[in-house]
Amino acid sequence: MAKKEIASPTYAEPKLFSDINEVAARYGFEPSKLRYWETVFPMLKPEKRSGDRIYTLADIELLDEIVYLVEYKKHKLSAARQIIESGKGQRNKINRVIQQLEIVKRYLEDLKDIVK
Repeated sequence: MAKKEIASPTYAEPKLFSDINEVAARYGFEPSKLRYWETVFPMLKPEKRSGDRIYTLADIELLDEIVYLVEYKKHKLSAARQIIESGKGQRNKINRVIQQLEIVKRYLEDLKDIVK
C-alpha cells in the first residue's frame, strides 16, 4: 500500500498586520492555542500594542511552519521547535531555493547582456 502524501495547507493571503483573533481564525484555532505556542516557541513574538497581540507577516509565516509541522506532520511541539531552530524547516528550505534562483537569474541576465 502506498504511503499517503500529506498536502501542505493553503490559506488566504494575510494582511500586513493581524490581531490574534484574525490569526486564530486563519488556522481554525482558539486564540489561547496561539498564546500557549508563544511560550513553547520563543521565536514567535508578536508585537503588543496596548495589550493586544499584533502579528506581522513574518509571524504568520512562522506560524504557517509551526502549523504544518504540528498539525499536518504530527510532530510534537518540542520536535517542531527543534526543526525550526535547526534551520531544517520547510520555510528555510524555500528561502535557500529562492536565494539560489536569484543567483541563477542574475547570471542569466549578465549572460544576456554579454550576448547582445
